[in-house]
Amino acid sequence: MRGTALVLAVGLLPAALGAQGFGVYELSTCTMARGGAVAANPCSDGSAVFFNPAGLTSLSGTHFSAGFTTISPSGGFTDDVFLQHTDMSSQTFVVPNFFLTHRLNEKIGLGLGFYVPYGLGTKWPLSFPGRFAGYDTEVKTYYIQPTMSYQITPRLSFGLGVAYVHASVALHQRLDLSQQLIPGSLDTLAGLPLGTSFGQVGVPSNTDFADANLSATGTGIAFNGGVIFKVNDHLTLGGHFLTRKTIHFSGNAAFTPVKTGLTLYAPPSIPIPVNLDNALAAEFGTGAPLSPTSATTDVTLPDQGNIGFDYKYNDKWHFSGDFQTVVWGWFNQLTVNFTNPGTPPLSDYEGYRDTYGFRLGTEYTYSPKLTFRGGYIYNTAAAPDQTVTPRLPEGSRNSFILGLGYQLTGALHGDASFMYLKQNDRRGRVSEVSTLNTGLYTFKAVLLGAGLSYTF
Repeated sequence: MRGTALVLAVGLLPAALGAQGFGVYELSTCTMARGGAVAANPCSDGSAVFFNPAGLTSLSGTHFSAGFTTISPSGGFTDDVFLQHTDMSSQTFVVPNFFLTHRLNEKIGLGLGFYVPYGLGTKWPLSFPGRFAGYDTEVKTYYIQPTMSYQITPRLSFGLGVAYVHASVALHQRLDLSQQLIPGSLDTLAGLPLGTSFGQVGVPSNTDFADANLSATGTGIAFNGGVIFKVNDHLTLGGHFLTRKTIHFSGNAAFTPVKTGLTLYAPPSIPIPVNLDNALAAEFGTGAPLSPTSATTDVTLPDQGNIGFDYKYNDKWHFSGDFQTVVWGWFNQLTVNFTNPGTPPLSDYEGYRDTYGFRLGTEYTYSPKLTFRGGYIYNTAAAPDQTVTPRLPEGSRNSFILGLGYQLTGALHGDASFMYLKQNDRRGRVSEVSTLNTGLYTFKAVLLGAGLSYTF
């Protein structure tokens, strides 16, 4: 098989980590309800640790918050030729967050945060033709960030955090026998031209013969900083950045045979029938192209930044807006190296584009105990047309959010939020072999957030 199948499987790693489809910004229930437009005025639950560390100087005392967001995606693919529709498999992801802050004195604020800015996954049924590009992908990144802020003047503050990053990925893909080159180990097929594929001698397209599984992890350090400037009693401006980090991933790939039940007849080239399952068994043996192996690659988690404003209209209303950009353009070329000497390195062009988004939010204080919130978000897509595949069928998206906060006791505050995310339909493909988009992907998601914060 000359390493072809192995390259296809391990090549999923960086593409699965990339692009807006795996970015998570709902890292605080209060912030989520305001559309994430908090660069100039973070929520008082301590989530400024991530959204703008400069905001820690405005929090008096000690705050601890814990929350989670459930993300339930749904979608599908409709092919152009037969108009056959396949739904994504049902999944629900739970994304946790924890923040602890303390104001040391009138100028210095300290904080510690645990959050997940990149994650989620996609899952498709094994009947879907796109299983050969990836049918089950899950990505997790955990950031642990100590943070400090300093008030330069009563109007100007800045903050900086150092985040330890742990990333992991688990990927599953079927391999199509018709696309593989006939290995030299099948001596009975001798005489066929070099480079002949199984499809050329009668094996049907979409014939599963192996299940590929990959798991990989990596760690690194990133920096998170921000600045807040209070123009006057009504208007505040702010900016926030999270630096890119290139993560060195190392992992293991394993391949399990899938029975084809096929016998190959092609006289006169093949003098006797060939049971393909028996003939392919050698390809999974020690040192063969489909034997277990380890692989390494470097993936850049991108820079991201926000600039925004917060306008306090009166004691009850305030409005906010952010412009966000994520620099996915760093991810252009992918190189994967293998320990198996029979498998050459993989080098592939990915061509991701930088994304931008607009975030709008509002908050209305109905009473000293009850606050209503709302927000809207628009994001562009990072993946170019040629990389819209089952593992990441992303597109531009619009999100609509509602939420509320309630003072449960003198020290305990609760928040809840609801988001509906609708992605624009986008054409894509189901095969890594073809470069043509062959159908339409649809995607949407419902997000629910809940959180508690306690002030000491």
